Amino acid sequence: MAYRKFGGQDLIYNTLVTKPEYSFLIYSGSVYKNNDIVLDGDFANKVAHVSSGEISLHEMNVNRPSDSLVYSYIEKDTTRYANRTISTSQFDDRTQFAYGSQVTQSYPMKAGITRIFVPTGAQFSNHGFDNIGSATTAPANKKYIRSLRNVIESRKALGKNFTYDNLGTKEVNILCIPGIFYGSQIDKKSIELNYYVTGTLVGQLKDVNGDGILVETTGSQVGEVAGLAIYEQGLMLLTGSWDISGGSYSDKFFSPSDSPTEMTWKSFGTGMPVVGTAINSGSVVSSSCEVKFKGTNKIPTLTMLAFAEKGMYNFSANPSFMHTSSVSALSSSIFYSEKKRTIKNITTSDYVNFDAPFKSTTYISKVGIYDENKNLIAIAKLANPIKKTPDRDYMIKMRLDF
Repeated sequence: MAYRKFGGQDLIYNTLVTKPEYSFLIYSGSVYKNNDIVLDGDFANKVAHVSSGEISLHEMNVNRPSDSLVYSYIEKDTTRYANRTISTSQFDDRTQFAYGSQVTQSYPMKAGITRIFVPTGAQFSNHGFDNIGSATTAPANKKYIRSLRNVIESRKALGKNFTYDNLGTKEVNILCIPGIFYGSQIDKKSIELNYYVTGTLVGQLKDVNGDGILVETTGSQVGEVAGLAIYEQGLMLLTGSWDISGGSYSDKFFSPSDSPTEMTWKSFGTGMPVVGTAINSGSVVSSSCEVKFKGTNKIPTLTMLAFAEKGMYNFSANPSFMHTSSVSALSSSIFYSEKKRTIKNITTSDYVNFDAPFKSTTYISKVGIYDENKNLIAIAKLANPIKKTPDRDYMIKMRLDF
């Protein structure tokens, strides 16, 4: 096997920038992504095994039966490697995972937009001795808004709307966009939140200045700030509490037993999957929501140039490269010697009964990439093998995305 070290100009490092664009429609408890139609598969399941509004991380198990899905696994051994979803106590429990058994991870791994509703109330629970008789318990979802305090405070320079202040005690409607949709960050001035009633647009929010402040551009309070966006984390925090529908509402956003409630930006996204404490909403059929944004995804790439110069790589260790000898090898009790074998001449001629001059010919089908210790770390396969003769040289271009 011939090794060739990459030269300084054979490796090209670059960054590929892509601009994904998404639109999510939320209606009657379902989420629809980019108006995609979720196709039925051949085995009584969806082709991608994800619902509308979701994306499959590795796009595995396409059109496979549900009882024979591809999955990842790690064998339990002394290295103590396991998936992050397995706790230490579970890993050490030999009744669950014996040594040599497989620790599995189910596929597909999927993601979709979600919603966190943080109710009003105390930011922290208080059960101290100085508060006996009047102990307060913070709602469970308060932990989500508390965890964002440093992120929000770091943007103070953008104005008063980016101060945490009393945000920890107020009602906050948080929309969460997974990073798989936008990449590095959501593009500034690309966010658009639309609120509809029976198909008519009644409210719209945009980050018109690209500073993360969400301003109402259509509705009853045009120009008012209704929330803020954190581009790098894919979060939108909505606090607008005014009625958007102008008094004509029939949906029950927070309780199935209560009377229809006002449409506000705090009820935006009803029907999305909920993180944390569930929201027991009632019938929501007249209103619908739309979330639109663009993203910037930066992908580091490495381009490798492999050269096969003239006169190089024209020998192969493949047994078919040599003529098979019909003469047995010489051997005795003290030595073993094979008969000389000749290289096959596979060069063809266009003329009848004429043998073309001999050329040592090989076919390049793969390129192996090795580290400094000559460990094989990657293989690039050519779509079709290329014919290599001593008078031909090639440059094979390979690109790896990280």
